Amino acid sequence: MSDQPIVSLVSDDEIQGPAKELFAKMTKAQGGVPKWMRVMANCDDILMPFFGMFKSTMDDSPLNQTLKWKVAMLVSKINECTYCVSVVESKLKGFGLTDEQIKSVTEEPADDRERLAFEFAKNATQKAYNMDVDLIEQVKKEFSECEIVELTAVVGLFSYINRFNDALNILPDID
Repeated sequence: MSDQPIVSLVSDDEIQGPAKELFAKMTKAQGGVPKWMRVMANCDDILMPFFGMFKSTMDDSPLNQTLKWKVAMLVSKINECTYCVSVVESKLKGFGLTDEQIKSVTEEPADDRERLAFEFAKNATQKAYNMDVDLIEQVKKEFSECEIVELTAVVGLFSYINRFNDALNILPDID
């Protein structure tokens, strides 16, 4: 297969409607628009609501962003999404994690709360249809209901974007 996505990347000149403003904001804030957004912009009815959900899920409340991005790393590794792993690595570096810490982030949880979050995310990613009852009880003791919903949303969000990127052949840029 080619190293290009199977649908076109929408350029700044081609972008229309509300996505045009979003692209301008992304360019100003981050210096560019991620590949997945340029692909998703082929259907702005998908891009705009998805971006809103992404932003709401990955903001700093109620769970902190670092934990959410670590969970995103775990889900992306389980789903073997090369693009997402590279994006999450970059995000974790922005939070101050070293390359060594990032390499072992999912194998060496910082504390029991993080370990439970990882176990829950792994369980939900691999067998959401048959969640471990004992694990659920432990999670309910440690996390609020709002936090459990958000943790589950991170798992679902990255399971979706992992599949989206892989199915459409969105690969990391090679430096």
